[in-house]
Amino acid sequence: MERKRRICFYLATVCLLLGSVIYVFFRPTTLLMFHWADSLGLSGAIGTMRAWVHGVDRHLPIWIVYSLPFALWVSSYLFFIRGIWWRSAFWARHTWFWCIPVIAITAELCQSIRIVPGNFDRVDLLTIVLSITFVFITIDFHQLNKGVKQI
Repeated sequence: MERKRRICFYLATVCLLLGSVIYVFFRPTTLLMFHWADSLGLSGAIGTMRAWVHGVDRHLPIWIVYSLPFALWVSSYLFFIRGIWWRSAFWARHTWFWCIPVIAITAELCQSIRIVPGNFDRVDLLTIVLSITFVFITIDFHQLNKGVKQI
């Protein structure tokens, strides 16, 4: 597999894991996913992991805990799709690439006019847009370096 394609998969994995770690370590345990974890017998392990980082959340900006995980998951998706559809000229790759970012942005905007349940948050929207921008910058950086000779 090409090096740059592998990098897309590595970045996708890092974004997915980082977003998940932030969510599990710092989000309130009243969320539904923690009830699922409890029913799977994972509450003890999660509690132990959360104890390791107890108090760290007081030093983190709130947007890292509440907005960044979803933005990282969007980035992860985009990197995975980029890696899966590597060098493909098929039109469907664009559909797959754009479906999640469009849904994420649309859902956030629709929260502001009460079409979608939830609370509209400009920071959520900004982090989503910045995560998409990050992916494009990363992909474009690799495209720009195509013709550059390695020393």
